[in-house]
Amino acid sequence: MKARLMSHAVSPESIETISKTVTQKIKANPNPFFTESQQLELLNQLIQFDFGRYLLQNRGINGYWTHYMLTHPWLGRKTEKNNRGDFFTQLESFLLDCAPTMLATQQRFKIFLNENQKQVKNNAKLACIPCGMMGELLYLDYTGIDNIRLIGIDYDAEALNDARSLATQKGLSQFVDYIQKDAWNLNLKNEFDLISSNGLNIYEPDNLKVTELYRQFYVALNDGGKLVTSFLTYPPTLTDQCEWDMSKVNQKDLLLQKTIFVDIIDSKWQCFRSTEQTKIQLETVGFRGIQFIYDEAKIFPTVVAYK
Repeated sequence: MKARLMSHAVSPESIETISKTVTQKIKANPNPFFTESQQLELLNQLIQFDFGRYLLQNRGINGYWTHYMLTHPWLGRKTEKNNRGDFFTQLESFLLDCAPTMLATQQRFKIFLNENQKQVKNNAKLACIPCGMMGELLYLDYTGIDNIRLIGIDYDAEALNDARSLATQKGLSQFVDYIQKDAWNLNLKNEFDLISSNGLNIYEPDNLKVTELYRQFYVALNDGGKLVTSFLTYPPTLTDQCEWDMSKVNQKDLLLQKTIFVDIIDSKWQCFRSTEQTKIQLETVGFRGIQFIYDEAKIFPTVVAYK
């Protein structure tokens, strides 16, 4: 299987080119909830800040911007400043503080940290695939640990460099190894006590490929090893069996999120799966002890499974 970057572009088109393309799309596809001028204003507002420009140019999120989103509750929400040290625009604040899927992934990150912390022991070998900036391991507490291996695996060399910087900042460089590799071609056997993995299956529409990804993880884990992963459940517009807790979802925010991410950005992370489907995929490759841990709205569940 050919390795590829799924979440973002290596050489994205210029923001000017993207803006023209999106403008044409907005004009050609009337939105029943937002006027053409409102959508064009949203496009203009996205271009005003780095995160918005990145989303427009890549339709996905790399390790740096994933880290930016996930750590926002600890950093940006307190400082009220963005990556450049500027005050947030109204739209960037909406994306980071109100968009339902963003809130779900920030909650999911906390759940990952809690589950991954349980595997921190001397002589353990913990992997993060894809690692991005590796926050789901590097933000754990290693008090009293003097012998542990943390392995960051990512196909994106830039993500590995960013992970190195964060490891240095956290004083954990002595524990960390980095491998540039495609997750579907790990070819590792009985290597890890933990694999922490977020963000691949939401970009992959092929269910067989997602099952194969879980098979790669299963083989790479030691007997008794733990997988902590996640998936996006179907939104209410796509199924009658929606798992979301709609009492926890602001309808106005959901509509604005859809317009931004689906109609304007046309994001790549629109590959949804049910809890039952995910359970079957994991069981198919041999995982057992499968447990689902939900964010408040049940949008981005965490699943824990064992070899």
